[in-house]
Parts: sequence; structure tokens; C-alpha cells
Amino acid sequence: MELIGNIIGVIEEAKEDDYAGLKVNEIVTYKKEEALKMVKFDLEKLDILFENLSSKDKNKVILAKKLHDKEIKLVNFSKGMLKKDIEYFQTLFKKITSYGRKIILVDKNSEIFLNCVDHIYVIDKEQIMYETRTIFDKYLKKYIDLPKIVEFIAKSEEQGIRLDQYTELDELLKAIYRIKS
Repeated sequence: MELIGNIIGVIEEAKEDDYAGLKVNEIVTYKKEEALKMVKFDLEKLDILFENLSSKDKNKVILAKKLHDKEIKLVNFSKGMLKKDIEYFQTLFKKITSYGRKIILVDKNSEIFLNCVDHIYVIDKEQIMYETRTIFDKYLKKYIDLPKIVEFIAKSEEQGIRLDQYTELDELLKAIYRIKS
């Protein structure tokens, strides 16, 4: 099954990477310091077992390990991350793809898809059930909770208020203010 795009969002049940019993030092081996710095991982945690890390740190280690792969698949990457963390990694993903890599984000948190992915796939038992190029696709809500900003814009359109597909809250607020004026 060929997935099209540079940064791809996938909605499916998938097994997360598990490196139980291994220390961070043993998981990330290629250009360790550079890779871990790029993902903002604390280098003082190199001798900690993978299972003793927070969800956020586990995901950073997994990304650092895969940075040099042609295709990087990250499962539930947003788990344990704050909005500012997600925004940092969205920017990093774009930088990584500029080096000819493909990133596949398998996640139920659609916030990580916002401003990031160029294709979204819903996959069930290795079959593509649905495909779209935008998080604003109204049929996606059958499969995933949409970001709050997307839900708001959809509800506004149901009420007859036409708003563009804003992905930044500041821009949406400016648009609402212009409508009110």
C-alpha cells in the first residue's frame, strides 16, 4: 500500500515501538548526540531504561533513532506532549522532509495533523478506508475527534457564517472581528 505525501497522517490501530529493557544509550546509536539534541532530549538521561521514560521522552527517543531512515513511522507521537511541543515537532517534521524523508504519523490526536500533514488516511486492516488532503474534511469526524478550531469553523458554517479554513487561533479571531465590524 503506497501512501502519498511527505508528512502523512494515518488514523488506524497500530502497535507502538517498544524498546523495553534497553537504555537510551543503546537505542539511539547513529549520531547520538546530534539526533537527541535535535529532538530536544535531555542528554543526562542517556542511561535511563526506555520503560522508565515519560511518554513524551519515549517518543523523542524513537524519533531520534529513526531520523536517518528514509521513511519514519511514528505511532501516537503526540502522547504526553503539550501544544508547544507539538508545534516544535511539526516544524521539525517539515525540516526533516526537506532532506528527502517521508514521515508517517499514526495518531488519534488530530492536533498533530493540523498545519503539518499533506495527506490523511483512514486505514483498517491494511485497507485504505478513506483518504483526504485536508483536516477540514467533514467526513473525518466519523473516524477521529477533529481539532477544536476545525469544529468551530464547521459549526459556524452550519449557522451560515462563512469562515476560511483557519488553523491559527489569532487569524480566526481576526476574521470573526472583521465579520462583526
